[in-house]
Amino acid sequence: MCTTRNWKAGILAIAMILVCGAANAQHWHRHYRPNRVVTVVVQPDVVSHVGNRFNQKERLAMAIAYLETHEHLTVRQYAKMTQLSMASAEAELDAFAIDKKKPIRLVIRGKKKVYIKRQ
Repeated sequence: MCTTRNWKAGILAIAMILVCGAANAQHWHRHYRPNRVVTVVVQPDVVSHVGNRFNQKERLAMAIAYLETHEHLTVRQYAKMTQLSMASAEAELDAFAIDKKKPIRLVIRGKKKVYIKRQ
């Protein structure tokens, strides 16, 4: 009687393993996508971040030097000269113009903002 019980338990265990294996195979088959494209991106060994090489005092000195020889300074000219983005250049020139201690003043000519040297 004991051997029959062992045989039945063994057969039941084997049947459960086979059924679970088939169910698992069906699960993977549903989620398998053979047309998937995999792109491998290789990062460089050395990563260097290039920042702005001028600090704010140097950029102010550049703007003042430019205004010594020119009538006015535009945001585009300042951005190109200092290698800042247009938004950063405009924000910095506006900050210079707001500060009464700095020799730069904001003047609006038509639709354009220009910066001149304060008298």
